[in-house]
Amino acid sequence: MHRPVIAPTPDSPASQAVGLDLDGTLTQPGPWLGGCIGLPQPGAIEALRLLVRHRAVFVCTARPRRWLPEVADWVTWYSGLSAFVDPDPSRAYWTVVGGPILVTNTKLGAAAYIDDRAIHHTGDWTDTLATVRRAVGLDCIGAPVRA
Repeated sequence: MHRPVIAPTPDSPASQAVGLDLDGTLTQPGPWLGGCIGLPQPGAIEALRLLVRHRAVFVCTARPRRWLPEVADWVTWYSGLSAFVDPDPSRAYWTVVGGPILVTNTKLGAAAYIDDRAIHHTGDWTDTLATVRRAVGLDCIGAPVRA
């Protein structure tokens, strides 16, 4: 089943943007300690540059706000594109196509999110919940323990 193309339109600020997760999506998977950020995933920087040419791009991370300047520096260092920490914690949308890249720990409105932990919902909660149950280990509750 194909989803319709979400065209950027002036009356829908969310349609302007693509949100990207940092850890495990832009960066190679692995644990992080403090401000330590991994190396880019193969192809991630090229994809980031392509997206910035066509949409407003923001990096959304669960990292605490104190680490966001390091995330912005990482994005700039590896991509050569300007990135900055969102100064407005009440922002709902990012609509600046072509850069700079916004770095935030707030989930903003977007046409699409790219995240290594996301589960795509197609409108069928039976399928979605089955995927979630497997992902978080609920599919084994009530099942016999295997030796």
